Amino acid sequence: MKVNDENIKIQIYIDKKEVVYSRQNMIKAINTFLLYLTNPDLDELTDRCKSLKEHRHQQEQQAKLEENRTPIQSNRYDT
Repeated sequence: MKVNDENIKIQIYIDKKEVVYSRQNMIKAINTFLLYLTNPDLDELTDRCKSLKEHRHQQEQQAKLEENRTPIQSNRYDT
């Protein structure tokens, strides 16, 4: 399932109270729903998580390469 709609509003409720949109609260909400997912749902979620991690790793490697390619500019007049 792909969600590309930028107009989606996400609200997190814990114990019938809306909570701040934070990493910790998102993890609590996700962990609560994991029990209700089927094995195929979990497989799809696992594949998506692996793809996301791989993409992030590639982006980090690319950023490191770009960082190494950036020439260090020296001030000739400081000597």
